Amino acid sequence: MRWIRRLFLTICLILTGVVIWLGIYARTEGFTDSWRNAIEREFEKRGYVVEIGKITLGAFRGLVAEDVKFYHDSSREREIAVIDDVYLDVDLSKILNKEILINTLDVDDASILLPLDPSDPLGKTLKVDDLSGRIVITESMIEIVSAAASVANVDIDLSGTLLRSPNSSKAGDADEKASSNEALRARRFQLQKVVEELERFEFLDGRPQMMIEFRGDLDDLATMTASARIVAGRFRKKGQEYEVEGLEGRLNFDGLSKDAEIESLHVRDGNGEFTLTGQWAQEVNRVDFELASNSDITNLIGLFWTDRKMGEVVFFTPPEIKMKGFIELDRFGDSSEFSFPGEVIGQFHSERFVTRGAVFSGLDFGFSAEGQRFYMRNLRLDHKSGVAFANLKYEPGNEEQTVRYQAEIKMDPKVFRPFVDENARQVLDAWDFNESSAIYVAAVGQGPNLDSKTWENKGVIDLRNCWLNGVPFREMESEFESQEGFLWFRDVTMAREEGKIIAELAEFDVEELLWDVKGVVSTVDLVEGARAFNPVLASEMMKYQFDSPPTIRVAGVLDARTDEQVGDEIRRNEVSISFACEESGQYDFLGKTLELNTPRGEIKISGAQVHLTSFSAGVLGGGIELEYEGLNVRSSEKPYNTTLKISRVPVEAVTRHYGDTEVATGEVDAVLNLSGFGDDVSRLNGYGAASIENGELFDLPMMGALAGVIQISSSSSGVAKEAQGTFKIENGVLTTDDFVALTDGMMVGGAGSISLVDYQVDVEAVVNTRGTLSRTLLTPVSELMTFSASGTVHAPVWKAKHISNLGKVPAQLITEVTNIPLEGLKMITTGLFGNLSDRIPSEGDQPSEARPGEGLRMIGKEIFGNQGDPFAGSRIEFEDGERTQERPRFFYKFQGRGNEGDEE
Repeated sequence: MRWIRRLFLTICLILTGVVIWLGIYARTEGFTDSWRNAIEREFEKRGYVVEIGKITLGAFRGLVAEDVKFYHDSSREREIAVIDDVYLDVDLSKILNKEILINTLDVDDASILLPLDPSDPLGKTLKVDDLSGRIVITESMIEIVSAAASVANVDIDLSGTLLRSPNSSKAGDADEKASSNEALRARRFQLQKVVEELERFEFLDGRPQMMIEFRGDLDDLATMTASARIVAGRFRKKGQEYEVEGLEGRLNFDGLSKDAEIESLHVRDGNGEFTLTGQWAQEVNRVDFELASNSDITNLIGLFWTDRKMGEVVFFTPPEIKMKGFIELDRFGDSSEFSFPGEVIGQFHSERFVTRGAVFSGLDFGFSAEGQRFYMRNLRLDHKSGVAFANLKYEPGNEEQTVRYQAEIKMDPKVFRPFVDENARQVLDAWDFNESSAIYVAAVGQGPNLDSKTWENKGVIDLRNCWLNGVPFREMESEFESQEGFLWFRDVTMAREEGKIIAELAEFDVEELLWDVKGVVSTVDLVEGARAFNPVLASEMMKYQFDSPPTIRVAGVLDARTDEQVGDEIRRNEVSISFACEESGQYDFLGKTLELNTPRGEIKISGAQVHLTSFSAGVLGGGIELEYEGLNVRSSEKPYNTTLKISRVPVEAVTRHYGDTEVATGEVDAVLNLSGFGDDVSRLNGYGAASIENGELFDLPMMGALAGVIQISSSSSGVAKEAQGTFKIENGVLTTDDFVALTDGMMVGGAGSISLVDYQVDVEAVVNTRGTLSRTLLTPVSELMTFSASGTVHAPVWKAKHISNLGKVPAQLITEVTNIPLEGLKMITTGLFGNLSDRIPSEGDQPSEARPGEGLRMIGKEIFGNQGDPFAGSRIEFEDGERTQERPRFFYKFQGRGNEGDEE
């Protein structure tokens, strides 16, 4: 019996080894092609076209089909799916006869590849991982009892049934296959896009869960009905900080009625919730929706749609949005212009937000859109400086009324600076407002498109407590109109403390930055009024100061460009300004400020030239008329020409103003024509003429020294009844050769130069008595009364000279003063007195009683009495040296009858 047990044990071991070997062989090498063909035929009997890579025997699950490819029909052109391992539930009692009856298919932790293009098996595929479940296959149905998989980090639970007709495995005609392939390709492409988008997210609370139930026809997947529910915890887009705290949604699809429904979709973040419901009608490819949100809508949209413009708006608290409408999916991307593919109506409300650096306190408006048409109504925009209201309607194809709007602005308009072009920014930059300002701007407008430059606008402006280019105004009122780059301001009133500016019309060229003004009348401060509109013009107006604002009238073109915009160009100013003042004003002339009474005049500005064409005023008790032309105010040299006419101006007022002295009297008339460069006196040139009447010319510092030398007393003989002369100025040096001054008894002729730079003088003078007889008899005296001056105007030094040595005084002037030839004068002098030059004593000489000079002094005493020493305190420098006061002097008077009965 023992050997029987051993034989049985041996046979069992052999059979066990054979079974193990067969199992290992079946598991590793698989069954023969005949087995694979048998299983494929079994599938084909049930209407499925499959291709099995290998059949193996599983240790616990039975037959395993590896690398199974499913095709849509027998042409094997349309690959549906590829599964790596499929467990076959077969009847093992008939397997040895190769009679295979497949009841179910089981997959466990398998992978499935879905070709995106069924006609291209080698093209892109969609991979499904961790696929597990049981599939029951019959000739007319595929039932997924339970299946789970992972797609793009989303866990999917799937259950459902696919029906099919028994002859589905037969190849259809080419058109049917092409149509079917295109439909399947489109759906799988959409699925791939969804998967690619999901892969950009990171899920922080584990994988989201999606539960799908479906039922459909395998031959026509478009008839499928399905419902899905998705639940997700926290997630965010890779590279972003914004997180969604939770998402939950339920979607339904009915392929028979070709409708889809977003039954509910809720998205939560740290600020609020976004909810959406909607329906999709496939027949018209339209989605009707309704949504509400108080979540961070900007970042929420940014999870799925990147747009730089959305990043320009940052909400401190999420806005509240409600809207409903529909979207026609076929209209997406049908136009390059803005177009909403459907209709929508809603309401938007936001608290504090910032955009382009501007911080706003709130925004609220209703809106609607349909295609390219949209409408914003009851818009309210809040800012710390005020509030703005607006309505806006856009209807393309409505010609000039394509855009229509109404607006009221009660806030600082500079708030809108970041949203306008550069030209508009420059206009806004000219204005300033503060907490005390009141702003009201109302406007209506229309245009052919959304470009605001093409709009026509009309409105009113009312401003209080504002600044224009730094110049304060209490109020500004105006009507305005704009069209195609031009602004018109009509009936303008701008008030300051001291007066107003009113204007009939002010036109502004936005592109050229030019003002064209008409009917402007101003009673505000001259400089401040000019600075409000043109700072460069204001700098030129600073020469003219007034105790009370003059009445100014302005017309012409003003260049409003900044210094940076002008650069080296000449400003395009072409303007006329007239002014008149009933009170006094001030004007800088020759380094001193003149007080002007009731000044009036006219200024014309052309480019860099400023021309004071006429100016008149009372000055220093007299009157002046002035014309001034600044040839180039932009030049650093500032060249100019000027003409000045002086009428009956008191000499004492002039000397007091320009020389700090009042010793001289008289009335001056003069005409001056000057040209120069700014304040550089050394480059001053010109010419003129002047005269004095009823004055004491010899009380002037220059002439006073000469009067002291020749002993002209302060009696009537020293009053300059007449004085006149012409002069010219070259490089700051004044020269004259025909100066003549007449007193009751004396005549003075002079010539020479005075430097206006350092006041150095170089002057020669001839002095004589008036009247023919006296000039003839006193020829030797006349020859002695010839002098030259040096030093400065304030401290001149006079020297006596011979007439024959005078070089600056023209011979004609000498002749007119002496009225007798020089040689004749010398002969008469010698005959009467001998050689007078030989008789002038030297230093230390004692007076001689025999000298004729003493005789003349005695005659003078007998005739006139003792007048004292009229020459005391004076000094004469002779060409041959200085003489002391002890030398003889002459004081004489003749009385008689001259020519034509003149009494001398």
